[in-house]
Amino acid sequence: MLYQLLKPVAVTGINLFFNSISVENQERIPKKGPVIFAANHPNTMMDPLIVGANCNRRVSIMARSTLFSNKVYAWLLGLIGTIPVYRKIDAESDMVRNEDMFAATYRHLEKGHSLLIFPEGTSTPERIIHKVKTGAARIGLGAEASNDFNLNVQLVPAGINYSAGTKFRSDVHCRFGRPIAMTDFQDQYEADDRSAVQTVTTQLRQALKKLTTTVTDQADADIVQSLETIYKKELTVDLGLDKHSKEDEFKVSKGIIRAVEWFSDNKPKWSHKMKQSITQYISILDKLKIRDDFLSTSRSKITFGRRLQSWFFLVFGFPVFIYGWILNYLPYKLSGILAVRAVKGHYADLSSKKMLFGMGLFIVWYAGILVLFYNIIDDGIWTALFFLTFIPSGNFTLLYFRKAQNYGQHLRFMSIFYQKRKLLYQLIEKRISIIHELNRAKEEYFAKNIRKNSSEDLSDFK
Repeated sequence: MLYQLLKPVAVTGINLFFNSISVENQERIPKKGPVIFAANHPNTMMDPLIVGANCNRRVSIMARSTLFSNKVYAWLLGLIGTIPVYRKIDAESDMVRNEDMFAATYRHLEKGHSLLIFPEGTSTPERIIHKVKTGAARIGLGAEASNDFNLNVQLVPAGINYSAGTKFRSDVHCRFGRPIAMTDFQDQYEADDRSAVQTVTTQLRQALKKLTTTVTDQADADIVQSLETIYKKELTVDLGLDKHSKEDEFKVSKGIIRAVEWFSDNKPKWSHKMKQSITQYISILDKLKIRDDFLSTSRSKITFGRRLQSWFFLVFGFPVFIYGWILNYLPYKLSGILAVRAVKGHYADLSSKKMLFGMGLFIVWYAGILVLFYNIIDDGIWTALFFLTFIPSGNFTLLYFRKAQNYGQHLRFMSIFYQKRKLLYQLIEKRISIIHELNRAKEEYFAKNIRKNSSEDLSDFK
């Protein structure tokens, strides 16, 4: 009952926090029968909310036992079907209780229910898949073994990809992988259970890598991010993909990652030189405080009409911006401050804390404003109409702020153009040189890794 009540609240919360939540391959999720969802874990509490809201199944979450130390929390978590996981890093003496945990998961799966587990064991914001632990495989195979392999447990990998996980109104792309049937490993499990567990775990890790825009080496993360900044849009258009599609955006990011790894392995000297050149270019941009897209040749295609349209939007939209700012700024700003203080440097928790503080503060703030407004005008209809403006005005304020930032970037670019024209021309030439080299590298990579005229040619982008 509590689960049904809380789910709409959670869905509302994540939809307000994120600008867009796109989901791919939902059809791969079994509509009935026991399922174990296994996902990467870059963003603490946000991760189970994203998977739970988009898998079309009621999901029981497996969470670290320390969350149950508070009696109230333990009661609430129990009501929504959360199962505690006892880890050595939390309390080694509690590890014996994992037998109870495994028994609980078996009973859950025997009823045809679904579980959500994060096999990395801990949440980190780094763009890498950490060691995948054996828990998901042990639960799935153990449940099957306890039922003579007649349950048909399906292990469904899930990849969660954030554009900027801690940032308000950022984007999320969730991808579900092909189910791994535990019955396929019956013979191997009966011959050597440890070997079967390792095989399933290896397959799961491989699936999670395919479903996420993670890197093998954390040292490549910065260069991948830089390439996404300066080359992703151009590459998307060049490949004939849709730059507005989150699915295509994922494919391009995945292709960039694989290309970076291939050049690092096969042409290390060229790769090192290219990384240095791109890093230097990005560093100069950061010092000048201008964005890469202002140096792009496509920027010149922006018409006078579009610039005039933006100017009119900023001028005539200013009163609405002020209105939305007054209504929403204080709880928005305060939730961010409280979240930063609460996480104490563990930034994987930042977005979830922002959402929790934000929901609480906005509810209290909105209620206070409504009470004050009603006491002044003493009219319920006008109070209701006033309330209906709260969220739209907040969204407009964010849009206005971003357009204002963009216009500010334009003004800064023009200022640098008149003050440091020579430096700017050198920077543009450097960008052109980098793009030219990247285009040449792209052709080489495609020629050596992708067969011509094949429907599977773009496998690196899937």
